[in-house]
Amino acid sequence: RRRLCAKVLERPIKSKQLECRPTFKHYYVKCGDKYCQAVKLVYENHYKDVITRGTSEVYSCCPGWTIISNRSHGCNKPVCSKPCLNGGKCVRPELCACLPGFSGPQCENTNSIATCPKPCLNGGKCVRHGICSCLKGYSGVQCETDIKAQCPFSCLNGGTCITGECACRRGFTGRRCERDIDECKEEKPCDQICHNTHGSYRCQCREDFLLQPDGQSCRKENDDEGIEAKDLEFEFLDKRLSKLETMMGETHKNDVSKDDLRNMYRDINHISEDVTDLKNKINDMENYKSDLHIFKNKLSYIEKKAEKVDDLMLKYDRMMKKCAFHNKICI
Repeated sequence: RRRLCAKVLERPIKSKQLECRPTFKHYYVKCGDKYCQAVKLVYENHYKDVITRGTSEVYSCCPGWTIISNRSHGCNKPVCSKPCLNGGKCVRPELCACLPGFSGPQCENTNSIATCPKPCLNGGKCVRHGICSCLKGYSGVQCETDIKAQCPFSCLNGGTCITGECACRRGFTGRRCERDIDECKEEKPCDQICHNTHGSYRCQCREDFLLQPDGQSCRKENDDEGIEAKDLEFEFLDKRLSKLETMMGETHKNDVSKDDLRNMYRDINHISEDVTDLKNKINDMENYKSDLHIFKNKLSYIEKKAEKVDDLMLKYDRMMKKCAFHNKICI
């Protein structure tokens, strides 16, 4: 379930409206041996700008839900306006699931008095018998260990030092979280155009396409059938396959060896099968972009082989012409 809600927005629409406008025009008539100027009333077509109100439908998360991350395809994270305390977890909108020993809307109530033989340090809180709940940056039985102090170097780009190593935020890597991850190359998150940014990425659609609320998908403008960009990608790949099959058609069969043709048609058939398999399972795959990237690489490899075969045919043709010119028999 994506938990997306539709919202109808009004927007102005500008159009032209035809109207007949009365206009006085001068003209000349013959008066004896002279011409006299007269005026007559005529009606001319004029266009005026008219503003009407139209509507469009947009989608956003339903109340009480939000996205887990920028890569999410739906709104599956519940929202609790007040935070869940004492290790509680927000499981439904405005509903906290409490750990054993706690209760209340925010898990703020302790069902029994917890006692710790040794006091909790650095702001830690005794939550159960002998167990301290430590503040962020501290660990240990009594919260006595300062985790941040254990790193000999500072963590960059919002990274956190944990047990001597930097835990990097999403979008960064490296010993100190100093390197930005290029999601566009490694993850292929966008349907069409991907721009890498510092710690993240930004998706963009080609002309005549609109970026969808998930920030990744592209849909063709004014398309009632909902043809998405990934469907057009398959159409483009099908055309490339057809081009390869035409190149290796009947007109060239006698110019190259049977083994070359057999290998080429075998590769083309494999690619065609890949296209069919991908189309059948695309709606059930969350990682279809990665499969599509692998498929494109395979297709590029086949195209390079086709170019080599084409070069072979050109060389063969030149050799045959040369033999014919010298009246020789070429084998």
